Amino acid sequence: MRVYKGSAFSLLIAFSGASQAVEQQPVISAPDSSCCFTSPFFSQSSMTLLFKNYWKYLKEENANPKRVHNAWGQGVALDYQSGYLADIIGVDADYYGVAKLGASDYFNSRGVLYSHGAANQKSSAHGYTKFGQRNIKLKLHPADATVNARWGWQKIKKTGVITSSTRLSPTTYLGWTGAMQYNALTLRGAYVERSMARNSPDTMRFQTNAGNYINHIATGDVQWKNETLNILYGYGESHQYLRRQLVLAQWTPSERLSFGSQIYRTHALDAYSSMPASKRDFDNNAWHVAADATWKGERWSSKWGVAYTEARKKDEVGFFPRHMSKQSFGNFISMAYAGDDYMRDGELVLSNLSDYALTPDLSVGLTGNIAQFSYRKNHVRTGEISAFTRWMPVRDLTLWAIAGPGWSYKAQGKTPVLHNGRYDRTHTLSSEIIVEYKFKIF
Repeated sequence: MRVYKGSAFSLLIAFSGASQAVEQQPVISAPDSSCCFTSPFFSQSSMTLLFKNYWKYLKEENANPKRVHNAWGQGVALDYQSGYLADIIGVDADYYGVAKLGASDYFNSRGVLYSHGAANQKSSAHGYTKFGQRNIKLKLHPADATVNARWGWQKIKKTGVITSSTRLSPTTYLGWTGAMQYNALTLRGAYVERSMARNSPDTMRFQTNAGNYINHIATGDVQWKNETLNILYGYGESHQYLRRQLVLAQWTPSERLSFGSQIYRTHALDAYSSMPASKRDFDNNAWHVAADATWKGERWSSKWGVAYTEARKKDEVGFFPRHMSKQSFGNFISMAYAGDDYMRDGELVLSNLSDYALTPDLSVGLTGNIAQFSYRKNHVRTGEISAFTRWMPVRDLTLWAIAGPGWSYKAQGKTPVLHNGRYDRTHTLSSEIIVEYKFKIF
């Protein structure tokens, strides 16, 4: 809404009658339209400009002799958040623009550039522009509770069984979200029908692995959180496709030490069970359980995790799917989610993430995973290790880099391809560099 500043005016009322003296009435000043900008809707609004350069690379040989997946782009994001009119209603809107800087064949797996054209061809890589977020927000304060709600295109951060993922722009969803908080208790919910991928301006419907449309995804969670204990139970369903329950817990007995656990159960519904076996990740049910521990020192921290997956599939190696459908992202925080997803049936994985602050602005670290599962008398081992660094030379400027090798196996889907009864080991190399700068316009 555009508002123009007006000038003050006065009004004189004269002539009470022809025979009476003229009487000057008090001057009535019209309100200066600039007072509109003193409303919290305007005065508490903000706008941030973000520049982000993103390069992501993978070389692997799991399915073919060798594949290089490479994508490089430059992004800009303009984020507007209004205040609240009457302390009740407001609006948010985000604009994203991405320019292609470089790409190889198979670039689309990196989630950085827009794929438009022949699949897996570097000539199909493009930049894009979009209004990824545009929504109405509401808040209320009944009694001692706080209620928030949004309707429209929006990011969703770890709500129930879904979340948003970000590259040069985030995954956004069309629908509503809501939350109510009362002391240590929080209830949240979401109902979404469409999405825009993190690397695309296209509006998409949710789909099954077989390409059939899913009407909606509905989810919610309840959380109890105090100074030392945080417990969350979530439930959600992609309509007639997958149903998921999750329990997340974190205990922080001291400032330096914390423990976490995650339990995920996914159940196949009719639309999933009716797909051909080649399209299914598992047959009926899939479980993933994980635990972790974190220690934080003065200049260093280390997080260790262990996880196990059960996802049975007849005659093949099953897999626990993180996402509730195509075109959505699952809320999944286990350390088994890494460069490779260590969530195959019967797979046990040990993970670590450690970092050290060389200076207040510069830190370095190592992260790695090592895993094993059994298949036809083979103990199949996979893993990776990477070194990373994070540097903030000035406020609001961040440089991030990570690179390292990995090892996996020749596969069809997730099932090892055997030669003379043995699986073939393969090697990978992955890296990414991110340079991000943002500043507040107002």
